[in-house]
Amino acid sequence: MRSDQAAVANIAATTQDGRLVYLSAVAKPAQPGLEGALTSLLYRLAERSYSELLGDRARFDAVRLLKEWGFQVENLEIAVSYRCPHCAASIQLNPEVVVYVCPYCGWAGDPFGRPVSILAWPPAPQSAVERLARRLGGTLVTAQLLYVPLWVAEARAEADYTALVTYTEAQRTPGGQVRYVTRRKRVSGTVTVQSTEAVVARLNAELFGAGRLEEWAARAWRARPPRQLAAEEAKPIAPSILAPELSESSAAELIKERLETMAADRARSDARMHSPRGVAIEVSLERFVPRVEVLRQALVFTPYWLFTYRTPSGLFAGVAIGPDAAAFQAEAPMSNVERAAWLAGAWAASLTSGALAQVLAKGGDSPAAALALALFGVSVSLFLAGNAFKPAKVV
Repeated sequence: MRSDQAAVANIAATTQDGRLVYLSAVAKPAQPGLEGALTSLLYRLAERSYSELLGDRARFDAVRLLKEWGFQVENLEIAVSYRCPHCAASIQLNPEVVVYVCPYCGWAGDPFGRPVSILAWPPAPQSAVERLARRLGGTLVTAQLLYVPLWVAEARAEADYTALVTYTEAQRTPGGQVRYVTRRKRVSGTVTVQSTEAVVARLNAELFGAGRLEEWAARAWRARPPRQLAAEEAKPIAPSILAPELSESSAAELIKERLETMAADRARSDARMHSPRGVAIEVSLERFVPRVEVLRQALVFTPYWLFTYRTPSGLFAGVAIGPDAAAFQAEAPMSNVERAAWLAGAWAASLTSGALAQVLAKGGDSPAAALALALFGVSVSLFLAGNAFKPAKVV
């Protein structure tokens, strides 16, 4: 059809990689037969993968094809959107989205048209956020409710290990003196770790309080399980739902890495406990063979109030998590006493590390250690001093 001297074409299609989409094209100036050519062009483009449709190459090839078919266009625009398989609505999403909730009908699924169950915790009322702002010493200014996607999984890891334990042992000499001898011993064993882990399913933006959000979701998964939402329940909150961008398999890999790290820490602790006598001063894993199994994994949407509040010191931001807003993270004003404490800590760290480095350097045994200690002291002092001049603290 023609619209304001332009030829327009729209089609519903499935891309080469199976995504349900709408494709539309607008070309100027309008010419006889151009609408039909644009429709044919869109069906040609739909034979490509979704990612290819978003690149400049698709538009370049489209212009070239139109020229081959005898159409000279000054301006060509091609748009791609997802298509809800339930109500056929056009939905604009970024390419990384792996699951979405249709804001028109509440259907939830992936871009390939496969339905996905939506689990969610109920949100805290805004009055709970207002009370939290008062607890922080201010008054609520703005509050926005979002539902953050997380992959929550129950996982188990078992690992065989061999570790070299370095330990000190006290020995009494014939003269009655005590001397310490450094010894080494290899220890082998098997450790098991079981944990519930949560991973925020977003990729392209840093989420304030993400660590606390993951901790809360992992604890709440068993203590107060989320419930499944029907389409009519998901529809009203769809505009507030952040679409997941991390796939189930990618989240599972991250969770497996966490369990492997936990198992390695457990193996070192187990080896330390099995050192023969004395005090273990170092444990190094020589062999570590983990086996990690994800027992259950689900996509869960967690209520997340993003708010700002005002105190006499200024405007600050915070987040409240969960059905009762009991978990939170917020910026808060820093008192002069706290700033002085940070500066005092920086001064003490600088003084102590400097004195120890001087002692080592005068001894002449380890100038490298003295330099390393001095540099460490400087870095600690800078960190503590930097905290003293921050505009706000995080609570």
